[in-house]
Amino acid sequence: MKRLRRAYETLFRSLLARLGARRPEQGVQRLFAQAAGLAQRESLSLTHALVRVNEELWRKCRRLQSRSAGTKADEAAPGLFLCDGGLGGLARWLWAAGHRAVWLARVSDDELLKQAAEQHATVLTTDSMLLERRLVRDGHVPLLWLPPLLNLEEQFALVARHFALGAGEPRCMECGGELRAVAKETVRERIPPRTYRWLDDYYLCARCDRLFWRGSHWRNISRRLRARISSQES
Repeated sequence: MKRLRRAYETLFRSLLARLGARRPEQGVQRLFAQAAGLAQRESLSLTHALVRVNEELWRKCRRLQSRSAGTKADEAAPGLFLCDGGLGGLARWLWAAGHRAVWLARVSDDELLKQAAEQHATVLTTDSMLLERRLVRDGHVPLLWLPPLLNLEEQFALVARHFALGAGEPRCMECGGELRAVAKETVRERIPPRTYRWLDDYYLCARCDRLFWRGSHWRNISRRLRARISSQES
């Protein structure tokens, strides 16, 4: 809980500074009190209440920034996400939703930030200590911290809301590569006989050459993804 509080103190201070708050420390305490009240009223965990309070504060920053710049609040989704070692499942869901993401299963914090800077990527992490790195604080590396207590669907929903993600053509669920339609007969020997009889559309990953088709497993994942994306659009 101490690490959770420290992470949100860092997030709240940063957002309050962007809003021009005159007494940021008092503002931080008010936000924690707001989260505690929300948790009690709606029977939420403190983690989920803090997520909601932080998101509302972040939206205020976006609206203020948009008014100052004279632009619309909507921005393009990041071109590439870098997911740290604890977010392999999230990377796969991003691939399923058609977004470019790399899962770095074993990488140091320094290397993660270095790659993000070089590739102009957005970091997704459960490591709250990264919030205090200078590259992140100064805005050179965009980063979204995800509380470790969130489950996979909650992680994806938070990312979808934060970046206003839509759903595109799915990518390879093994490596994130682009899927390309392939003629059924050219891959006949790779298709299970029962699947061959009832499905006609097949796809090969341009990177790892794995064969995919949209069976019941894919339909289940797709339904859950659409539900999470729809919830952030409403």
